[in-house]
Amino acid sequence: MEHCVMHFTRFWSIVEATHTIQNPTSPQKLDRLIDTLQLNANHTVLDIGCGKGYLLTRMAERCGITGTGIEINPWFCNDARQRSQRAGVDQRITIIESDARDVVLPEHQFDAAVCIGATFALGGLLPCLATMRRVVKPGGMIAIGDVFRKQNQLSADMSPHLQALPTMPELIDTIRGNHEAIECIAANLDDWDAYESRKWRAAQAWKARHHDDPEYADFCQMVDDMRREYLIEERPHIGWAIIATINE
Repeated sequence: MEHCVMHFTRFWSIVEATHTIQNPTSPQKLDRLIDTLQLNANHTVLDIGCGKGYLLTRMAERCGITGTGIEINPWFCNDARQRSQRAGVDQRITIIESDARDVVLPEHQFDAAVCIGATFALGGLLPCLATMRRVVKPGGMIAIGDVFRKQNQLSADMSPHLQALPTMPELIDTIRGNHEAIECIAANLDDWDAYESRKWRAAQAWKARHHDDPEYADFCQMVDDMRREYLIEERPHIGWAIIATINE
């Protein structure tokens, strides 16, 4: 029988099936971000890689914003639309199911843009930041959640991916540009462990019900790799933070 490789969108829809917030952070910390952005009902917000739409929906509930979310995962798009409907803000939230690189965004259209844990959607931090600076109005707000390297120096046997990450000062300097960073909201180990272990529980629940799935073996290997990478590399050596700044 031909080996089936599970598509990344299906994999993430399974391991994040029970996540409300799909990053190592908390409702309280995201409310702090919303406070920093100083949004109101006249503002438009873009969320790149919006996942299940928690942050956009929360912004609409608290501040009355009009939001656009871009998300490639069809399962997450469905969840995001249902979330905004349950909250009664679906008339103000638009979810675009697409690769973010394929979405045409006019210049200076939005009052704020956020990309929380999804810079990969536009090819990495620098292209993501360039897009956000282009589509946000001058003087508008930008917030990016991304990973950084905790140590200035790493041993030579560490993975090239880890070696290439910026330190936290480098991450902040890159995002802030010519302005000050006006907020830094960092994950602690409790945030990380809660986020990752929820994936493990979701994976275990899926495995218990899907022994006959043609992608079962592939899924199990992907979960093993994800868990080892977190415990060996990410937990000891990688941090994560949301940095907010003013667009140039």
